[in-house]
Amino acid sequence: MAPPVKPRPYDASSRRARAEDNRRAVLRSAHALFLEHGYARTSVAAVAAGAGVSADLVYKAFGSKRQLVVEVMNLAASGEVDGPPVLEQHGPQAVRAETDQRRQLRMFADDIAGRTARVRPVDDVVRSAGEVDAGLAAQRVEMQQTRLANLRVLVDWLLANGPLRDGLDPDDAAATVWTLTGPDQHRLLVDDLGWSDAHYRAWLASTLEAALLPPG
Repeated sequence: MAPPVKPRPYDASSRRARAEDNRRAVLRSAHALFLEHGYARTSVAAVAAGAGVSADLVYKAFGSKRQLVVEVMNLAASGEVDGPPVLEQHGPQAVRAETDQRRQLRMFADDIAGRTARVRPVDDVVRSAGEVDAGLAAQRVEMQQTRLANLRVLVDWLLANGPLRDGLDPDDAAATVWTLTGPDQHRLLVDDLGWSDAHYRAWLASTLEAALLPPG
């Protein structure tokens, strides 16, 4: 009598890899379609078709079109699909490890400039759609508050290496960084004034230093 055939072990890693590939494809498709057509005219079905998956899979992975655009924004900010939180990534951690405040701000300006350039086109879509979608507008406010909280951590990293400019409250310092590095400021300088990326980065570093640190 032949021995019983043992069942093949379940390959969970293969299934996870497929799920990650599908998620990446959906986010790429959604990013392209949101930028080309806007939020309202981009359907989940179109996103699914662009990714080569079913609409049901998109809903299962992201829940709703609103959450999908939020995840596209998160991807633009982090540069990675399901990567670590921004503050735990290499760029911010290098800023944290630096012990000279001015070098910290130059490193930060270089890192945040790239993130803002990636985020801003998606933020334009979300902000425009938020004018007629109160839920999405509230979601954008929440994302901006998260950004402010992250920048308050940056201020603590600066304070670990020395004081801020005389009389500058740490919360006000975080609000200053939040304003200078935001998508609206990027739009004014890069789109309206035609600044290059290098010009924007240099301006950001020198302006942050003047606004936050003591002279000299």
